[in-house]
Amino acid sequence: MYVLHFSDFHLFAGEKESAHPRHDTVAAVDQVLADAARLTPQPALVLISGDLTDCGTAEDYALARQMLARFSAPVLVVPGNHDRREAMRTAFGDSIPFADGPHLNFDLIHKGIRVIGLDTIVPGAVEGELCAARLDWLAGRLADNTAAAQTETGITFLMLHHPPFDLASPSWDAMTLLEGRQEFTQLIAGFKGHLRLLTGHVHRPLITTHAGHFAAIAGSPAFQYAPGLGWTGEPPLSAEPYVYWLHYIAAPGSVITSPRMIDLGQG
Repeated sequence: MYVLHFSDFHLFAGEKESAHPRHDTVAAVDQVLADAARLTPQPALVLISGDLTDCGTAEDYALARQMLARFSAPVLVVPGNHDRREAMRTAFGDSIPFADGPHLNFDLIHKGIRVIGLDTIVPGAVEGELCAARLDWLAGRLADNTAAAQTETGITFLMLHHPPFDLASPSWDAMTLLEGRQEFTQLIAGFKGHLRLLTGHVHRPLITTHAGHFAAIAGSPAFQYAPGLGWTGEPPLSAEPYVYWLHYIAAPGSVITSPRMIDLGQG
């Protein structure tokens, strides 16, 4: 089974909110999704780790849902700093079991694969946080032995927008998960199952490990940065091919991760 990991589409139905997204962002995202829809076999899950939209309007989310409707698999999203919680809940609340309360957290199992979505946004801020309420919710989910027993593949994907680790770049490090990072790291370090962290936010595909678990950051079809490792300021933009991740579950507890690269040209 394939699980697809995208991030940072920055879709906008009207005027864009941020400076960098390419003028043809919608067409670029459509090219990416069309490529993914042609994959064989079709994905079991489509995961998007935040900044699905650029402005967070109802029109933006309607556009996103229309474009994602080509997948028969469940599409699961967490909010990014450019998303808006209430508009996202309204748009996806019929298909994603968001937890009660103000945060867009969720926990579900599909075809034996568990996905935990974690809301790390701070409205109006670029950096992320996990408050006590969100940390308590996550602790309860990770300790849920009933859900763990239903995860027949042995795989749990934990998806959040902000990377919970430094990236060897001061400009990126300042906008990662800041408050609650230590507590989050302690929680996942104690998780004994096969946990895979999926994040976005920095518009650069990267793979690392954190607290003993695999972690992947997906790139962005809206715009991508050049390798930012070691940069003290904002890295320059790059026209490199866009990358999303294919996680192939070959057997229970066994995942092969492959980059899927698409040349989107100049936007």
